[in-house]
Amino acid sequence: MTTSNRTLITAAVLGLVFAVAGCSKADQQKTNTEASATAADVKSSASNATEDVKTEAKKLGEDVKESAKKSGNDLKAIAKDPEVKKAADELKGSLKDLGHAVKDASKKDKTDSASNTSEAKK
Repeated sequence: MTTSNRTLITAAVLGLVFAVAGCSKADQQKTNTEASATAADVKSSASNATEDVKTEAKKLGEDVKESAKKSGNDLKAIAKDPEVKKAADELKGSLKDLGHAVKDASKKDKTDSASNTSEAKK
C-alpha cells in the first residue's frame, strides 16, 4: 500500500475516532459503517490503480523488447550490406595507416629531440 493511501486511511480513521467520540450510539454506528465503506472504496481504488500500473508496465516492456528486436534485425541487415562492408574495410585501412603515421612521427620526434639534446650539451 502506498504512503498516500496509508495517509488517507489514517486521516479517515482519526476523523472517525473524533466524530464517534461526540456522537450518539446510532450516529457512531452510521459513522463506522460509512468509514468502513470509504476504507473499502479506497482499498479497491488503490488495488485497481496498482493493477493498471502493472498492466501498463508490462505493455511497455513488451514494446521495448519488440523495438529492440526490430532494431537488432535492422542492424544485422545493415552490417551484411556489401557497401557497408566495403566502407568498413576502407575505414579500417585508413585507421591502420593513420596509426602507422602517428607511430613514425613519434619515432622521428624522439630521434630529433635526442639529437637536439645532445647538440645542446656540447
